[in-house]
Amino acid sequence: MNIANLRITLQSPDLLRLQAFEVLQNIARLVADPDQELIAHEMVLRAMEHRKHFGSYQHVLDSLVRAVGLFPYLEPDELSFKDAVAYEFHRPVNMGEDFVFHREQAEIYRRLIGGDNVILSAPTSFGKSKIIDAIIATNQFHNIVIVVPTLALIDETRRRLAQFSDHYKIITHLSQTPSTSNIFVFTAERAVVYDQYPAIEFFVIDEFYKLNAMAEDETRTVALNQAFYKLRKLGGQFYLLGPNIQCIPDGIEAAFRCYFYPTSFTTVVSEQTMVPGKGNDIGRLIDLCRDLDEPTLIFCKSPARVNEVAHALLASEVCLESHELKPAAEWTGRNYHPDWVFGKSLVHGIGIHHGKLPRSLAQYVVRMFNDLKLQFLICTSTLIEGVNTKAKNVIVFDNKIAREQIDFFTFNNIRGRSGRMFEHFIGHVYLFNAPPAEHLPFVDFPLFTQNLETPDSLLVQMENEDLSPSSHSRMQKYQEQNILPLSVLRENSSIDPDAQIRLAQHLLSTPRKWSSVLSWSRFPSSQQLEAVCDLIWSFLINETRSRGGVYSARQLAFRIWQIVYHPETAERIKQELAPGQYAAKTPDEAVERVLEFERTWASFELPRYLTAISNIQRAVFEPQGLPFGDYSNFILQVECLFTTPVIAALDEYGIPRQVGVKIANLLGETENLDSALLKLKALNVKTLALDDFEKELLADAKEFLP
Repeated sequence: MNIANLRITLQSPDLLRLQAFEVLQNIARLVADPDQELIAHEMVLRAMEHRKHFGSYQHVLDSLVRAVGLFPYLEPDELSFKDAVAYEFHRPVNMGEDFVFHREQAEIYRRLIGGDNVILSAPTSFGKSKIIDAIIATNQFHNIVIVVPTLALIDETRRRLAQFSDHYKIITHLSQTPSTSNIFVFTAERAVVYDQYPAIEFFVIDEFYKLNAMAEDETRTVALNQAFYKLRKLGGQFYLLGPNIQCIPDGIEAAFRCYFYPTSFTTVVSEQTMVPGKGNDIGRLIDLCRDLDEPTLIFCKSPARVNEVAHALLASEVCLESHELKPAAEWTGRNYHPDWVFGKSLVHGIGIHHGKLPRSLAQYVVRMFNDLKLQFLICTSTLIEGVNTKAKNVIVFDNKIAREQIDFFTFNNIRGRSGRMFEHFIGHVYLFNAPPAEHLPFVDFPLFTQNLETPDSLLVQMENEDLSPSSHSRMQKYQEQNILPLSVLRENSSIDPDAQIRLAQHLLSTPRKWSSVLSWSRFPSSQQLEAVCDLIWSFLINETRSRGGVYSARQLAFRIWQIVYHPETAERIKQELAPGQYAAKTPDEAVERVLEFERTWASFELPRYLTAISNIQRAVFEPQGLPFGDYSNFILQVECLFTTPVIAALDEYGIPRQVGVKIANLLGETENLDSALLKLKALNVKTLALDDFEKELLADAKEFLP
């Protein structure tokens, strides 16, 4: 029986029952051949999908499962003595009686326990995060930092690690103070600016390949490299993990005293199928979805494409009504817009996930999908970056992200979302376009290579002793200039130092004029805010002039004032639909304009740039005895969308801002998140004057609080 016939037989329960012994015999031959390791692994997983059809030969299948190292799929009570010994060897300490590693997880775990630094490159279904949990469970380390790529992953990770809250304080926000033993779960930006670290003994960087994503997003890539640099300087052992890559720079292992572990070991099989048929792609997608009855991700290139697919599925009546999610749909209609496709889709078993959504709603749809209350989850690449789902099927509807073709690395990451350990042995991937050529990336470590592509904004953060000779030469101009102190250039993290100096020179050209314009504190006038926005636009933004749907300094200032005077999101959405030259064409467009500005500009970009301007104008005017401003209070208000830091932070705990405002008086007049969380934990949700959906969100958030 050749491999093709073996695959066919393993797809047919009737054939399996007739040829069970022959199938196992052929798989055993593959397992015994070192050159057929990947094929043998695949065939064992395919056999496990139909385990019951092997009847009295199931013990033979168990031996093959053990031989390829898939110990988590074994039943310990049914093992022979030899297999039971091997099984126990793969059980980590303090992780419970029902937990065991597969072979390669155990290898990484033992290296980390032994004190090695590890860079792991492995498929999506490998179980990389379980190794983190097992390291924490040893109680070997008092202070651990976990750097995740997105704010959505902060909440997912915090919920997963709630099991350790008896021993560790889990810190996710900059305002929280450390305890005796702590797990810090931060994005790179937060990891860089947090200033209350105790001695860090162990740190993790998830999706480490983003250390080499300068072309995709230089700001966040610089922040991730800076976080890695800072945490290494604090002396901690490290574990970097990410999907399959080709290689890392020569010399990294020696320089960082680490071990690079690339592996293709998987716990599920991804089966690819080209979607047949003629006609437009939407029609073919609807036909495919009619035939699927298990959890399905649909990958799209952009939020607009997500909306198009959602409307098409709704119009085709692919899904039945889901009355259980009606309260959520009605709530989103009241608080955003009644015709927003997000809410309309929920009651038909369809979820939407992209980067413009409020974090609490994005977390909610993933949770409903994993709870099997949504059959379809239509998403962009934001869901692919580490968020765990229980998808049996993945439909790769588009072969682009925005306008860029996806490469094989990204494609691998997308298709790896099909299937899930202990959920599905075989995941199905449906393709609407031919897959890209097989080529995995080389991941650079800019801190180490320090080549010409390494931006000055990263090198300026490094100490002289860590700079290469060529980098040291590049940094001399910043160390020798007397326009801005080096400390200011460093404080304005990830902003081009040359741009900062040009801005300072501009202020110095007419210092008294600019001092009178910029020397405000607490709250600016409309003219003062527009002047600051103009400086940001002219000197600091450079090529990203249309980022986040904003096209000018004046528009940026205008949208900030909109939030001040109309704090309710639903009101600003109505304004976007008001007749006029720039009116949104649909409710979907209106909602996403408002949400994109809140997520991109108000919560992230503008506070970052305002901080830089505040630091620069002070450094310029103070030595000359001229008045200068302090923008810190206004920055905090913008970042919190003119609510409070606690209400803004609760969105990351799954509580929307609108709900946070309603319960604010019950949390007390506090800027302290830890205190607010304690009061939240004590609330009797059933007695609150909230609707059913709001109570559901609060109850869920409470469940994962320490």
